[in-house]
Amino acid sequence: MNILFLIAAFVLVFMVVRLLLKTPDVKRPKHPQQVSSGHMLRCEYCGLHVPENEAVKEGPRAFCSNDHRDLALAQESTRE
Repeated sequence: MNILFLIAAFVLVFMVVRLLLKTPDVKRPKHPQQVSSGHMLRCEYCGLHVPENEAVKEGPRAFCSNDHRDLALAQESTRE
């Protein structure tokens, strides 16, 4: 019986300490503002859509990163 009391007391203390240490929730607006990212472009290597201002462009082509641009160009050179 004493063991059950100790376990219950431990759980209660644990819950109280956890409640006191919990950081308060940040109030979030009900309707978050939409960030306009502009026109989306599709990476020609992997198909990921990225905002136009973040895309890596090679002529008329768009890529999500410099690595994918380089990989796509390397694939083309091996096909020729």
